Amino acid sequence: MKTTYGILGIALYLFCNVSIATDIYKVKNIKQGESLNIKQQPSRKSKTLLALPHDASWILRRDTGRKVVNKVVWRKIQWNNQTGWVSAYYLENDPQASIQAAKRKACLNDRKIKEKICCGYTKAARQQAYKHVPILSVKNIPVGKSLVLYAKPTEFSKKLVAIPHNATWIADLGKNVKHNGTLWKQVRWTGKIGWVKSNFIKPDPQTTHIGDLKRKLCTGVL
Repeated sequence: MKTTYGILGIALYLFCNVSIATDIYKVKNIKQGESLNIKQQPSRKSKTLLALPHDASWILRRDTGRKVVNKVVWRKIQWNNQTGWVSAYYLENDPQASIQAAKRKACLNDRKIKEKICCGYTKAARQQAYKHVPILSVKNIPVGKSLVLYAKPTEFSKKLVAIPHNATWIADLGKNVKHNGTLWKQVRWTGKIGWVKSNFIKPDPQTTHIGDLKRKLCTGVL
């Protein structure tokens, strides 16, 4: 029991951190399948900490996080618990995420709602039956590099998105295909369904457990 509520507590803490944000950005000016580097310092020569997907959203602005270096404006941001610097040229306000954040904040402050971790679940999502979803995470990808999600199980296929080196919450859809000696797995990540090379992903039991518990709580099916 302690383990269950401990995991949910961690998930809720991370969720609340996003929900109370006021300045939220999304990536712009990056081609599909490419990425935007988060730098350790406001400089192109600085160490790359993480590669942001071309369509990344829910990027939080950090306080006093603005510097101009060699006429380039840099913003200090946070995304998925990674804090660093990116060029402001590649960021724009995300009004949709800001509206969602405001709704979630109101939900968190509503004393009538007991299961705060369910804040953000739509009415339709709450009515769905519980379903177990195996979750995967990325492995064997260097820091600052990405795992490409392809439309089909081949590198000659269209690139859908670049998945960061430390990404998780990758849903295993249960389909595997071998093509030219390479085993590919069909997955879903941030709403996109495609194929990744199986040697770059691994089961993530802890995140799978968190997801299962959240769905059990938020769909009302125990």
